[in-house]
Amino acid sequence: MYWEHLRNVWRSTTFHLGLLFMVLFAASFLIIGGFVYRQTMVFLEQEMRATIDVELNQSRQFYLERGEEIFLAEIEGLAELDPSGIYIILDDACQALAGGYKRLDDDESIQEICTNAPDTDGWVLFELDIPRGFRAQIPEWDDNVYARIIPIAPNRQLLYGRMGGNIDSAREVVQSALAWGLAAMGVLAVLGSYLMAGSIAGRLEQINRISQEIRHGDLSRRMPLRRGSDEFDRLSGNLNRMLDQIQTLMEGVRSVSDAIAHDLRTPLARLRTRLERLRHAPPGEVESGVEQSIQETDSMLATFNALLSIAQLEAGSRRTEFADVDMQALMVDIVDLYEPVASEKDIDLRLEQHTAVSLHGDRNLLFQAISNLVDNAVKYTPEGGRVQLELLRRGQGLRLMVSDSGPGIPSEERDRVFERFYRLDAHRDLAGNGLGLTLVAAVAKLHDSRVELQDNDPGLRVVWNLPRGGSRS
Repeated sequence: MYWEHLRNVWRSTTFHLGLLFMVLFAASFLIIGGFVYRQTMVFLEQEMRATIDVELNQSRQFYLERGEEIFLAEIEGLAELDPSGIYIILDDACQALAGGYKRLDDDESIQEICTNAPDTDGWVLFELDIPRGFRAQIPEWDDNVYARIIPIAPNRQLLYGRMGGNIDSAREVVQSALAWGLAAMGVLAVLGSYLMAGSIAGRLEQINRISQEIRHGDLSRRMPLRRGSDEFDRLSGNLNRMLDQIQTLMEGVRSVSDAIAHDLRTPLARLRTRLERLRHAPPGEVESGVEQSIQETDSMLATFNALLSIAQLEAGSRRTEFADVDMQALMVDIVDLYEPVASEKDIDLRLEQHTAVSLHGDRNLLFQAISNLVDNAVKYTPEGGRVQLELLRRGQGLRLMVSDSGPGIPSEERDRVFERFYRLDAHRDLAGNGLGLTLVAAVAKLHDSRVELQDNDPGLRVVWNLPRGGSRS
């Protein structure tokens, strides 16, 4: 199990990205470290040269003030007291007269130094061959010597130099720091990549495992969420909402299938019985029987058409037909359509709208949805009752209300009446297929809104808050 996990981490994209970033950081570290190393060495060499220049200027001033004899004695003393420094008095022929010239290999070494000095403004870099026993007496011992030759008087030159022990020590420290830093960064990068890849791989494995369980039929499973709000939590949240929607749709499909089987079985059985009876019926009854069968078939076709319309609305396929709709004119048309029906039941059907408003949406669907609401209100309101339509502005949108004085809907069933084929037990003897409010809810969702049912005391109030901009996507 452990080796399988390790193999998965090693093959993961996160681990490979971590290694790639390690290489990039290592390259950046080397570039920056190399620049720091170079600048440090340049600075130390400049400090060394500044020290040598100060010593040479002081020595020349001492020679001019105290004379050659005292100066030569001073040089001999300095050569003994400062083993890390090189003091040599030279004549014009570059022959050593006094100082620590014995540390050099031979006279040819001094001649070579003098030959190279004019080309570098007197600056020279050479190596010493010092016996090991003598090296132990020099704290800053190093084979490399930074030196400069300057004239201090006619026929006299002074070569003064210092061993580069401090520079070489600093060089070793910086090089060691760079090497250890690079090694530590590599170890930490590999370890960090492994831990990060392991953490991400673990969460992805959870998602994959739950996805497989869902694929095998367990639609109740959901992606795990942590208290944070990182990318995985947002992804898991979106997946969970998608799964909720899928589960709702699947349950809706099952519910619709059951409802279709239940609600259409009776009319189909009735239609078959009627047709069977018409086979042996006298000619006078055939025509009326066929007419009834056609009406029964039309009713079933209307049910299927309503289901198809609802499915199209829930899929959002009707958004392309959105346009600006004059809601005042639309409401007037609906009232004119239902005024005769309301008059037959002596129902007071009235429209109140305080100002002209427009809406970006599908006029035909809005007309059908509002007509369904008015149709229900007129159908369930008793004779002599009242149905009122109101249209008014509400912030950046508008509010549509349809109120009636009928029996209303119990509060515990107000959410269920939007389900397909759901009908209250008290109303099952009335004509209808139980899809009217389902269609209203689908049209409302298409227009980025929601329909609410409230108590009108007595009766029912339907409140529909619509955004004036609709959905322009």
